[in-house]
Amino acid sequence: MPKIAIIWDFDGTLTPDDSTNTTVEILRGQPGFGKEFWEFIKRATGKEFINPATGEKEKSEWEQLLGSDAPAWMYALSQIAFSKKIPLNYEFFKKFVVPHVKLYKNALNFLKELKKLQNRKDFKNLDLEIHHFIVSAGLKDLVEQVFPDKLITRCFGCRYEILAFRGYENEPESIPVFCMDETMKTRSLFEISKGSFEDPKKPVNKRVDSSELWAPFSNFIYIGDGPTDVPALSLTRYNGGCGVVVYNEEKSEKDIKSRLKEMSLDKRADFITPADFSLNGELFKYLEQRCIQIKQRYEAEAFV
Repeated sequence: MPKIAIIWDFDGTLTPDDSTNTTVEILRGQPGFGKEFWEFIKRATGKEFINPATGEKEKSEWEQLLGSDAPAWMYALSQIAFSKKIPLNYEFFKKFVVPHVKLYKNALNFLKELKKLQNRKDFKNLDLEIHHFIVSAGLKDLVEQVFPDKLITRCFGCRYEILAFRGYENEPESIPVFCMDETMKTRSLFEISKGSFEDPKKPVNKRVDSSELWAPFSNFIYIGDGPTDVPALSLTRYNGGCGVVVYNEEKSEKDIKSRLKEMSLDKRADFITPADFSLNGELFKYLEQRCIQIKQRYEAEAFV
Protein backbone atom coordinates (compact mmCIF):
# COMPACT_ATOMS: atom_id res chain seq x y z
CA MET A 1 0.00 0.00 0.00
CA PRO A 2 1.69 3.26 -1.14
CA LYS A 3 2.06 6.10 1.35
CA ILE A 4 2.84 9.81 1.30
CA ALA A 5 4.82 11.07 4.30
CA ILE A 6 4.34 14.77 5.15
CA ILE A 7 7.02 15.48 7.74
CA TRP A 8 6.83 18.59 9.90
CA ASP A 9 9.26 20.35 12.16
CA PHE A 10 7.37 21.80 15.14
CA ASP A 11 8.74 24.94 16.82
CA GLY A 12 8.70 27.81 14.35
CA THR A 13 6.93 25.66 11.75
CA LEU A 14 3.55 24.60 13.15
CA THR A 15 3.75 27.01 16.08
CA PRO A 16 5.30 30.49 16.25
CA ASP A 17 6.48 29.68 19.79
CA ASP A 18 9.34 27.67 21.26
CA SER A 19 7.68 24.89 23.28
CA THR A 20 10.89 24.03 25.12
CA ASN A 21 11.35 27.65 26.15
CA THR A 22 7.75 27.63 27.42
CA THR A 23 8.55 24.52 29.48
CA VAL A 24 11.66 26.16 30.96
CA GLU A 25 9.74 29.25 32.08
CA ILE A 26 6.77 27.32 33.49
CA LEU A 27 9.04 24.95 35.41
CA ARG A 28 11.08 27.82 36.78
CA GLY A 29 7.98 29.87 37.49
CA GLN A 30 9.68 32.89 36.04
CA PRO A 31 8.48 34.51 32.78
CA GLY A 32 11.41 35.66 30.70
CA PHE A 33 13.81 33.18 32.32
CA GLY A 34 14.19 31.42 28.97
CA LYS A 35 16.62 34.05 27.71
CA GLU A 36 18.92 33.55 30.69
CA PHE A 37 18.60 29.76 30.34
CA TRP A 38 19.65 29.68 26.69
CA GLU A 39 22.52 32.09 27.28
CA PHE A 40 23.75 29.72 29.97
CA ILE A 41 23.54 26.78 27.54
CA LYS A 42 25.56 28.69 24.93
CA ARG A 43 28.27 29.39 27.46
CA ALA A 44 28.19 25.84 28.83
CA THR A 45 28.64 24.33 25.36
CA GLY A 46 31.40 26.75 24.42
CA LYS A 47 29.37 28.46 21.72
CA GLU A 48 29.64 31.78 23.48
CA PHE A 49 32.33 33.10 25.81
CA ILE A 50 33.89 36.27 27.18
CA ASN A 51 37.14 37.11 25.44
CA PRO A 52 39.63 37.81 28.27
CA ALA A 53 41.58 40.18 26.06
CA THR A 54 38.66 42.42 25.17
CA GLY A 55 36.04 41.59 27.79
CA GLU A 56 33.54 41.28 24.96
CA LYS A 57 31.05 38.46 24.42
CA GLU A 58 32.09 36.39 21.40
CA LYS A 59 30.97 33.29 19.58
CA SER A 60 33.34 30.35 19.35
CA GLU A 61 34.37 28.28 16.38
CA TRP A 62 31.80 25.68 17.54
CA GLU A 63 28.89 28.02 16.79
CA GLN A 64 28.05 26.10 13.61
CA LEU A 65 27.33 22.89 15.58
CA LEU A 66 23.73 23.79 16.14
CA GLY A 67 22.59 20.51 17.61
CA SER A 68 25.39 19.92 20.11
CA ASP A 69 23.57 21.79 22.88
CA ALA A 70 20.72 19.24 23.13
CA PRO A 71 22.33 17.10 25.86
CA ALA A 72 23.26 20.25 27.79
CA TRP A 73 19.81 21.86 27.79
CA MET A 74 18.07 18.56 28.53
CA TYR A 75 20.36 17.97 31.51
CA ALA A 76 19.99 21.57 32.76
CA LEU A 77 16.20 21.35 32.48
CA SER A 78 16.18 18.02 34.33
CA GLN A 79 18.15 19.57 37.19
CA ILE A 80 15.63 22.39 37.55
CA ALA A 81 12.86 19.77 37.63
CA PHE A 82 14.77 17.63 40.15
CA SER A 83 15.21 20.60 42.48
CA LYS A 84 11.43 21.00 42.52
CA LYS A 85 10.77 17.22 42.73
CA ILE A 86 8.85 17.34 39.44
CA PRO A 87 9.10 14.53 36.87
CA LEU A 88 9.30 15.67 33.26
CA ASN A 89 6.71 13.13 32.16
CA TYR A 90 3.59 12.95 30.04
CA GLU A 91 1.32 14.03 32.91
CA PHE A 92 3.40 17.10 33.77
CA PHE A 93 3.43 18.32 30.16
CA LYS A 94 -0.30 17.66 29.73
CA LYS A 95 -1.32 19.59 32.82
CA PHE A 96 1.13 22.47 32.92
CA VAL A 97 2.64 23.07 29.47
CA VAL A 98 0.36 21.87 26.64
CA PRO A 99 -2.35 24.49 27.46
CA HIS A 100 0.23 27.22 26.84
CA VAL A 101 1.48 25.94 23.46
CA LYS A 102 -0.45 27.59 20.63
CA LEU A 103 -0.29 26.43 17.03
CA TYR A 104 -0.54 28.83 14.12
CA LYS A 105 -4.13 29.80 13.39
CA ASN A 106 -5.99 27.02 11.52
CA ALA A 107 -2.97 24.66 11.61
CA LEU A 108 -4.96 21.70 12.97
CA ASN A 109 -7.69 22.03 10.35
CA PHE A 110 -4.97 22.43 7.71
CA LEU A 111 -3.43 19.08 8.66
CA LYS A 112 -6.85 17.39 8.74
CA GLU A 113 -7.81 18.70 5.29
CA LEU A 114 -4.52 17.57 3.76
CA LYS A 115 -5.00 14.09 5.18
CA LYS A 116 -8.56 14.00 3.80
CA LEU A 117 -7.13 13.91 0.29
CA GLN A 118 -6.66 10.17 0.83
CA ASN A 119 -10.46 9.84 0.91
CA ARG A 120 -10.82 11.06 -2.68
CA LYS A 121 -11.81 8.37 -5.15
CA ASP A 122 -8.63 8.70 -7.22
CA PHE A 123 -6.47 8.25 -4.10
CA LYS A 124 -8.60 5.33 -2.87
CA ASN A 125 -8.28 3.58 -6.24
CA LEU A 126 -4.55 3.39 -5.55
CA ASP A 127 -4.90 2.73 -1.78
CA LEU A 128 -2.69 5.79 -1.42
CA GLU A 129 -2.50 6.95 2.20
CA ILE A 130 -1.34 10.31 3.56
CA HIS A 131 0.53 10.40 6.88
CA HIS A 132 1.69 13.33 8.99
CA PHE A 133 4.89 13.01 11.05
CA ILE A 134 6.50 15.42 13.51
CA VAL A 135 10.31 15.48 13.67
CA SER A 136 11.16 18.00 16.37
CA ALA A 137 14.19 19.03 18.41
CA GLY A 138 11.65 19.72 21.16
CA LEU A 139 10.20 17.33 23.74
CA LYS A 140 8.30 14.38 22.27
CA ASP A 141 6.00 13.82 25.27
CA LEU A 142 4.96 17.46 25.06
CA VAL A 143 4.68 17.96 21.31
CA GLU A 144 2.62 14.87 20.53
CA GLN A 145 -0.05 15.92 23.03
CA VAL A 146 -0.74 19.12 21.12
CA PHE A 147 -2.48 17.09 18.39
CA PRO A 148 -5.67 15.00 18.50
CA ASP A 149 -5.36 11.21 18.36
CA LYS A 150 -4.62 9.61 14.99
CA LEU A 151 -3.84 12.88 13.20
CA ILE A 152 -0.08 12.36 13.60
CA THR A 153 1.26 8.92 12.68
CA ARG A 154 4.42 9.32 14.77
CA CYS A 155 6.21 12.08 16.66
CA PHE A 156 10.00 12.05 16.98
CA GLY A 157 11.72 14.26 19.55
CA CYS A 158 13.79 14.51 22.74
CA ARG A 159 12.73 12.15 25.52
CA TYR A 160 13.23 11.64 29.25
CA GLU A 161 12.78 8.50 31.34
CA ILE A 162 11.84 8.95 34.99
CA LEU A 163 13.85 7.19 37.70
CA ALA A 164 12.91 7.10 41.37
CA PHE A 165 15.31 5.08 43.50
CA ARG A 166 14.02 2.93 46.34
CA GLY A 167 13.54 5.09 49.38
CA TYR A 168 13.55 8.24 47.24
CA GLU A 169 10.19 7.86 45.48
CA ASN A 170 9.36 11.49 46.22
CA GLU A 171 12.50 12.66 44.42
CA PRO A 172 12.01 11.52 40.81
CA GLU A 173 14.86 12.24 38.43
CA SER A 174 14.33 12.89 34.72
CA ILE A 175 17.07 11.19 32.71
CA PRO A 176 17.64 12.32 29.09
CA VAL A 177 17.48 9.16 26.97
CA PHE A 178 17.16 10.63 23.48
CA CYS A 179 18.53 13.96 22.27
CA MET A 180 17.29 15.18 18.90
CA ASP A 181 19.51 17.40 16.77
CA GLU A 182 19.83 18.03 13.03
CA THR A 183 21.77 14.78 12.51
CA MET A 184 19.19 12.71 14.37
CA LYS A 185 16.49 14.35 12.28
CA THR A 186 17.98 12.68 9.20
CA ARG A 187 18.00 9.34 11.05
CA SER A 188 14.29 9.84 11.75
CA LEU A 189 13.66 10.18 8.02
CA PHE A 190 15.29 6.80 7.42
CA GLU A 191 13.19 5.31 10.23
CA ILE A 192 10.09 6.56 8.44
CA SER A 193 11.21 5.39 5.01
CA LYS A 194 12.13 1.89 6.21
CA GLY A 195 9.22 1.54 8.61
CA SER A 196 11.57 1.06 11.57
CA PHE A 197 9.38 3.31 13.71
CA GLU A 198 6.60 0.73 13.79
CA ASP A 199 8.48 -2.53 13.27
CA PRO A 200 11.56 -3.31 15.41
CA LYS A 201 12.41 -6.12 12.99
CA LYS A 202 13.40 -3.43 10.47
CA PRO A 203 16.45 -1.75 12.05
CA VAL A 204 17.27 1.61 10.55
CA ASN A 205 20.84 0.58 9.72
CA LYS A 206 19.75 -2.47 7.70
CA ARG A 207 19.51 -2.22 3.95
CA VAL A 208 15.92 -2.53 2.74
CA ASP A 209 14.92 -3.33 -0.81
CA SER A 210 13.01 -0.50 -2.48
CA SER A 211 9.94 -2.72 -2.82
CA GLU A 212 9.86 -3.21 0.96
CA LEU A 213 10.12 0.45 1.98
CA TRP A 214 7.32 1.84 4.14
CA ALA A 215 7.54 4.96 1.95
CA PRO A 216 10.22 5.96 -0.57
CA PHE A 217 11.88 9.37 -0.21
CA SER A 218 10.22 10.37 -3.47
CA ASN A 219 6.95 10.32 -1.48
CA PHE A 220 8.36 12.63 1.23
CA ILE A 221 7.44 16.26 1.80
CA TYR A 222 9.54 17.87 4.54
CA ILE A 223 8.47 21.23 6.03
CA GLY A 224 10.75 23.22 8.34
CA ASP A 225 11.73 26.75 9.23
CA GLY A 226 15.36 26.96 10.27
CA PRO A 227 19.00 25.87 10.04
CA THR A 228 18.47 22.67 12.05
CA ASP A 229 16.17 21.51 9.23
CA VAL A 230 18.77 21.95 6.49
CA PRO A 231 20.23 18.40 6.59
CA ALA A 232 16.72 16.87 6.55
CA LEU A 233 15.66 19.16 3.72
CA SER A 234 18.80 18.29 1.76
CA LEU A 235 18.42 14.54 2.33
CA THR A 236 14.78 14.64 1.27
CA ARG A 237 15.42 16.65 -1.88
CA TYR A 238 18.55 14.69 -2.87
CA ASN A 239 16.49 11.49 -2.83
CA GLY A 240 13.64 12.84 -4.93
CA GLY A 241 11.37 14.27 -2.24
CA CYS A 242 10.17 17.82 -1.72
CA GLY A 243 11.47 20.40 0.76
CA VAL A 244 9.44 23.39 1.98
CA VAL A 245 10.52 26.26 4.24
CA VAL A 246 8.03 28.46 6.09
CA TYR A 247 8.62 31.70 7.99
CA ASN A 248 6.71 33.82 10.49
CA GLU A 249 5.40 36.97 8.82
CA GLU A 250 5.15 38.69 12.21
CA LYS A 251 8.92 38.69 12.67
CA SER A 252 10.84 41.88 11.91
CA GLU A 253 11.67 42.60 8.29
CA LYS A 254 15.37 42.22 9.14
CA ASP A 255 14.83 38.77 10.68
CA ILE A 256 12.73 37.60 7.73
CA LYS A 257 15.28 38.75 5.15
CA SER A 258 18.10 37.10 7.08
CA ARG A 259 16.21 33.80 7.37
CA LEU A 260 15.15 33.81 3.71
CA LYS A 261 18.71 34.50 2.60
CA GLU A 262 20.01 31.69 4.79
CA MET A 263 17.42 29.16 3.62
CA SER A 264 17.78 30.16 -0.05
CA LEU A 265 21.46 29.25 -0.14
CA ASP A 266 22.33 26.26 -2.33
CA LYS A 267 18.65 25.76 -3.18
CA ARG A 268 17.86 24.30 0.23
CA ALA A 269 14.13 24.18 -0.49
CA ASP A 270 11.77 23.73 -3.42
CA PHE A 271 9.39 26.32 -2.00
CA ILE A 272 9.64 29.11 0.59
CA THR A 273 6.41 30.68 1.85
CA PRO A 274 4.84 32.36 4.91
CA ALA A 275 3.49 30.09 7.67
CA ASP A 276 -0.07 30.76 6.53
CA PHE A 277 -2.33 27.79 7.29
CA SER A 278 -5.47 29.06 5.61
CA LEU A 279 -6.95 26.60 3.13
CA ASN A 280 -6.83 29.15 0.33
CA GLY A 281 -3.22 30.08 1.03
CA GLU A 282 -0.28 29.14 -1.17
CA LEU A 283 1.13 26.65 1.36
CA PHE A 284 -1.99 24.47 1.30
CA LYS A 285 -2.30 24.73 -2.48
CA TYR A 286 1.34 23.77 -2.93
CA LEU A 287 1.22 20.76 -0.61
CA GLU A 288 -2.08 19.63 -2.10
CA GLN A 289 -0.61 19.74 -5.59
CA ARG A 290 2.48 17.86 -4.44
CA CYS A 291 0.28 15.07 -3.07
CA ILE A 292 -1.67 15.00 -6.33
CA GLN A 293 1.60 14.89 -8.27
CA ILE A 294 2.72 11.81 -6.31
CA LYS A 295 -0.69 10.24 -6.94
CA GLN A 296 -0.38 10.91 -10.66
CA ARG A 297 3.03 9.25 -10.72
CA TYR A 298 1.48 6.06 -9.38
CA GLU A 299 -1.32 6.32 -11.94
CA ALA A 300 1.21 6.66 -14.76
CA GLU A 301 3.19 3.67 -13.49
CA ALA A 302 0.02 1.59 -13.28
CA PHE A 303 -0.95 2.62 -16.82
CA VAL A 304 2.36 1.41 -18.25
